[in-house]
Amino acid sequence: MVGLATIQAYLHPEQIAAPRTDVQLSVELPGGLLPLIDDLEKAGHGLVMTMGKGGVGKTTVAAAIALELAQRGHAVLLSTTDPAAHVAWTLQESLPGLSVSRIDPELEVNRYRDEVLAKAGAHLDAQGRAMLEEDLRSPCTEEIAVFRAFARTVDEARDSFVILDTAPTGHTILLMDSAEAYHRDVMRTQGDMPEAVRQLLPRLRDPQFTHVLIVTLAEATPVHEAERLQADLRRAQIEPYAWVIDQSLLASGTHDHALAERGRYEVPFIERVMKEDTKRAVLLPWQAHPPVGLHGLEELARGHRPVEQRKRS
Repeated sequence: MVGLATIQAYLHPEQIAAPRTDVQLSVELPGGLLPLIDDLEKAGHGLVMTMGKGGVGKTTVAAAIALELAQRGHAVLLSTTDPAAHVAWTLQESLPGLSVSRIDPELEVNRYRDEVLAKAGAHLDAQGRAMLEEDLRSPCTEEIAVFRAFARTVDEARDSFVILDTAPTGHTILLMDSAEAYHRDVMRTQGDMPEAVRQLLPRLRDPQFTHVLIVTLAEATPVHEAERLQADLRRAQIEPYAWVIDQSLLASGTHDHALAERGRYEVPFIERVMKEDTKRAVLLPWQAHPPVGLHGLEELARGHRPVEQRKRS
């Protein structure tokens, strides 16, 4: 709704010209999730992490991948570090071979506090124990406890698939920074650290063990934030495996004039992602109904409908 002509047309909708139906792309539209899942399955186990800003569909993508792998007979753990924790709601139903968990900060802090008090506080007098308890009430205790739980979850990917729906970008980067800080501390001190914590950063950097999927929308802010996330990951020596462009009207095949016109605005962002940001991308169509429950997630994983597009020479 910008410009005098547009405002006039709003008052006289019969004068609005029909939107263009031809959409020209300088790249081939990528396919859906199924080829990506086929490649992830080849190792037989491993960690898959969905990352991106809030609201782009990380949880749904993670649940769809977990469901498809479980239906193929693999043991799969679907977990989340996101405080919003919509994983269970998205899945809605149980499936053999698929377990769902959440890293609960309150639970992890209590577990960590009890462990420290049992070990370090066993031989302290009342005053020393009181000082230790005071120290464990500091804000960094939650960071340590959640980080250790994160490391334990990653460790399970040695023998099964772990699909980890991470929190929005800022929280995820904090977690990655913590991993690097802890790793440096372990290398310097070789202190009393669980093996899962010792191995965390090397595992995250191992492209055979960890596959990071950056989830975004074909819009300016999500793409720009995803690019910053990718740069931060690369500074931590973690190379993203693929990008997932979610909720695309362009890929939906819609015949509604307004939605088709909106889909045309996605073109430069899809081209940018495929030309500048990644060698591998997935394009998921916008769906009229939320992709929740077994049927909805199956449709998301398997039901990509390619849109007829003309590639520019």
